[in-house]
Amino acid sequence: MKHVFSVLSVASVAFFTLFLSTTNVSCKKGDTGPKGDTGVANAVYSAWKTVTFGGAVLQTGDTVGVATITAPEITNDVLNKGTVHVYANFGTTAAPDIVPIPYLDVISSIWVNVDYELGKIHLVSNIDASAPYRYIVLTGSVPASGGRQATINWNDYAEVKKALNLKD
Repeated sequence: MKHVFSVLSVASVAFFTLFLSTTNVSCKKGDTGPKGDTGVANAVYSAWKTVTFGGAVLQTGDTVGVATITAPEITNDVLNKGTVHVYANFGTTAAPDIVPIPYLDVISSIWVNVDYELGKIHLVSNIDASAPYRYIVLTGSVPASGGRQATINWNDYAEVKKALNLKD
């Protein structure tokens, strides 16, 4: 009889504990806060900036267009472990034609190339490629092999804009 009492006691304690853990004995839940914008915590993007190209002569008869964008978000850490993406809008605000830089149009032989240094983006082109430009800086804290950024087609600005929740 003593053995039965012991089993019943353990079963009663277990049932009582289960009952207490499943009943609502907590404090009142607070109000829900405002919804924030979604995006990628490791991405910083610029506004569209009108960039004006000037001419530079490399050698007699060989002139290229050059421009520099000040980009304080490009730090040594970004240069060593991050990524920078640049886009140009060769259309208009109403009818955008946004292309990734570097850009090459093999039919017209037009090209725009890019180079980065601390705090600056240098653009070089074989034409006057003056237009609005935007850059996106990704810090190196997210591995490229996984996560949302690994599946983004960086050559498709519409996809980039949607994935990073960019505002124009």
